[in-house]
Amino acid sequence: MPRPYGRRVIVTEETPDTMEAPGQTRAHTPWRVWRWLEPRRDVTVAPLGGAIVLAFLAPPGDHFRVAVLAFCALAGGAWLARRVRAQAALLPLMGHVYPFMGPLLGLGGLALVALLTGTPDLGPLDLLAALVAAAFLARPWPGPFGSAAPGSLRAAFIGGPGAAARLALALDAGGSRQWVLVGRIGCGEEAADAGPAELGSLGELGRIVVDHDVDLLVMGTEAPRMAVFDEVTRTCLDLPVRLVELSSLFEEVFGHVPTAEINASWFQCLADPHARVAATSVKRAIDVAGAALALVVVAPLLPILVLLIRRDGGPALFSQVRIGEGGRPFRLHKLRSMRVGADASAQWACADDPRMTRVGGFLRRTHLDELPQLVNVLRGEMSLVGPRPEQPQFVDRLEGMLPYYQRRHLMRPGITGWAQIRCGYAGSDIGSAWKLCHDLYYAKHRSSGVDLLILCETLATLIFEREPVMQPENVAYVLADDR
Repeated sequence: MPRPYGRRVIVTEETPDTMEAPGQTRAHTPWRVWRWLEPRRDVTVAPLGGAIVLAFLAPPGDHFRVAVLAFCALAGGAWLARRVRAQAALLPLMGHVYPFMGPLLGLGGLALVALLTGTPDLGPLDLLAALVAAAFLARPWPGPFGSAAPGSLRAAFIGGPGAAARLALALDAGGSRQWVLVGRIGCGEEAADAGPAELGSLGELGRIVVDHDVDLLVMGTEAPRMAVFDEVTRTCLDLPVRLVELSSLFEEVFGHVPTAEINASWFQCLADPHARVAATSVKRAIDVAGAALALVVVAPLLPILVLLIRRDGGPALFSQVRIGEGGRPFRLHKLRSMRVGADASAQWACADDPRMTRVGGFLRRTHLDELPQLVNVLRGEMSLVGPRPEQPQFVDRLEGMLPYYQRRHLMRPGITGWAQIRCGYAGSDIGSAWKLCHDLYYAKHRSSGVDLLILCETLATLIFEREPVMQPENVAYVLADDR
């Protein structure tokens, strides 16, 4: 009889002749529909639900036209929002807001059309009802039709026992409840006493995938790549299993790059000069417009902050040399948050730094001390979003200690960034290595949408308390010495 494989059927040698050939898969039709629909519900089901609500609320005779316009607008907004879906899911605050992003974009466009043309005739309450309906349908569905249950996605690691043990540690420390590492597939090395169980050798890959219901094969850096590809091509192309590299898994699940498990070939994703020039031009235009607008908004607040800082004694502004794009030094400006003379020697800053003044503690918590850096943005020395610039003394030491640290200087430093909102202050060499993992992730995935997401997360932290993320002390693949 066919052996069950998750929600599919794997045809084995004992299958009657009237069925498919051995190794082929069949999915029951309802599951095939749901498996296709679930990852696309934000651009199908959610817009359809919002369109039905608006059609029901539309004036008589306008139901069909309103439904068509609403569906097109909501689907377009969802298509724009899903470009940053992976990054939104990795942020503690914006992850909760993401289901509303597509409906908001779509209904904003629909409202603009209604304002300019007078059709469709919809009120604010109508749009609010459609927003709630579309956002509700865009959220992950529970149960068998929705997101994977804890431990329901099964991964097998192809590589050495040490790397497999570190992957298991990272999955556990990172709180990835959906993925479970069922074991390791050996590539000729000796078996280890500890760590994930060895499921078999690379030559048994097809049998291992079927017997252990493997959904994902994770290829480590020490695995023989061509041998893995040959075996996957020979035995797994007709099985419902996916092959990814270790770094891709970390980017997808955790939002950072395992710097100790990549080599120079990883940087081929950045070797596109045409895309780089286009992205830089758009980013610069957004930086100038955003910094100018922000300076206009905060201009009335700056004199008040300057007076409060001066009451503590000393100057209100603090300047320090930092390393920027291309390794070029520049002078960064901030509102002073520490005692005068506290910067006499290069020291790591931390959230509860004892050198902070009473007013400085408030400025640090609210990030108001960063406001003068808007001038650095207008001068082209910084961007609104990017890696945080470090002091030359730290950069010299970290470039000798951390592989690829100098690659973060390919980007213009930012007031906020992916590493800043996920890691906070570096505070140490290991903290800098941890932030480097996130800076490289941003270098690969940066876009205008991701920048907007980071800015929104940064603004949200001014109101809501930042939720904790993984700590570098509990995560493998950060330093090369951990190999």
